Amino acid sequence: MQQFFIAIIIVLGGLSYYLYNENKILTANNAALETAVATQEEAIKTMQNDFALQTQQLGDLQKKSQEAQLEMNRYLDIFKRHNLTKLAAAKPGLLEPRINKGTKDVFDSIEEISRTIDSLDDGVELQSNPN
Repeated sequence: MQQFFIAIIIVLGGLSYYLYNENKILTANNAALETAVATQEEAIKTMQNDFALQTQQLGDLQKKSQEAQLEMNRYLDIFKRHNLTKLAAAKPGLLEPRINKGTKDVFDSIEEISRTIDSLDDGVELQSNPN
């Protein structure tokens, strides 16, 4: 009878040791999964914020595009209503200074934009590829 109880105690002890080790492994796995979930939740939150920002910027861009389209339509309407070729032939002194001033303004703005773009890379050195 004593051998039977000793056998049961040994089996129960071995089973308890096995379950204790499994519990430690599962606890470690659970901690790793909780860390992964936290990382994933933060990534999702960041992506949602980025998406909201992109949506706002896209709306702003569409608004600017509509404003530019309206301005272009206004200018095209002026050209449709007036026969500039006939007017320029009849009164060259009236149109020529205006056209020249408009052309100068456009070229000046292009030069200013070009200067701005050119100044963006001032102080930046390109690194050569070692290969």
